[in-house]
Amino acid sequence: MRRLYCENPSCPKVTFAEQVPGLSVRYQRRTPLLQHLVESVGVVLAGRGWSRMLRVLNVRLSWCTVLAQLMRMPLPPLVTPRVLGVDDFALYGDTYGTLLVEATTRLPLTLWEGRDAEQLSR
Repeated sequence: MRRLYCENPSCPKVTFAEQVPGLSVRYQRRTPLLQHLVESVGVVLAGRGWSRMLRVLNVRLSWCTVLAQLMRMPLPPLVTPRVLGVDDFALYGDTYGTLLVEATTRLPLTLWEGRDAEQLSR
């Protein structure tokens, strides 16, 4: 990081710090590489396993910090599923639900109350 000095006497700033692309981000406490590591571990490991795995990697962050970082991450872009899977289930008594799943990735898309064929046909 280079320090640049302002030569204008009316300038309130005395020094300026140059940001190195890929190494530092303005107003951040973590480098982009460490930020990517925290996000990746947070996405892959659920629960308090985040902080335990990061501790093994010698990164001291609490599970609250990792959770806050995950909440700031943008959601992946929505794509139209190519193959749609449908499953209905009963939880208890008269409580039914319909689950729509992308069949190629096996990721759930949405959950509907009930198991009406009319709602699915729409």
